[in-house]
Amino acid sequence: MIEVADAAMAREALSRRMLRCPDCGAALKPWGQARPRTVHDLGGHVTVRPDRARCTACGHTHVLLDACHLPRRAYTVRFLGQALAGAVRGHGHRQIAAELGAPEGTVRGWLRRARRTAEQLRVIGVQAVVALDPDALPTTDRGDPLANAIEALVAAAVAAHRRFGHGPREIWAQIALLTRGRLLALAPAG
Repeated sequence: MIEVADAAMAREALSRRMLRCPDCGAALKPWGQARPRTVHDLGGHVTVRPDRARCTACGHTHVLLDACHLPRRAYTVRFLGQALAGAVRGHGHRQIAAELGAPEGTVRGWLRRARRTAEQLRVIGVQAVVALDPDALPTTDRGDPLANAIEALVAAAVAAHRRFGHGPREIWAQIALLTRGRLLALAPAG
């Protein structure tokens, strides 16, 4: 799985064999498309069909997934981000689920996973901010590890957009790139 900032630009780079295999570093070539899937977004449903690539050396295949989407999730990163933002504001999983129109168990699982890996998410955000714009580093402790993590990730996403000026404008897509598509899939610390 390769998270890309812009699927159209990635498709063009792939056709020119400018993308590299994350496993061995050799050039990737187009290899068709992944199966279509429908995901929930804030405005309704979206059907996506990501491009696939195959390494010219090791033969491994990879899916080029737009940063707006998370691997193996039926919801966009923006949808998930709204749930996390609701939790930071102090809302419970039932209220968030009702506001978003998502199953309570799904939202509860997201919040549990995010809270379990909050410190790792905060570290990712802080490291990115320090590398991109140390002046933007959040200095306030919110008292909630998840709130600290989200604040650090948002600061990093804003710093990345300011520094590079391209990539996704959507803050949650930028966060998906920073976490390499593993916003909810990091291995728990400890």
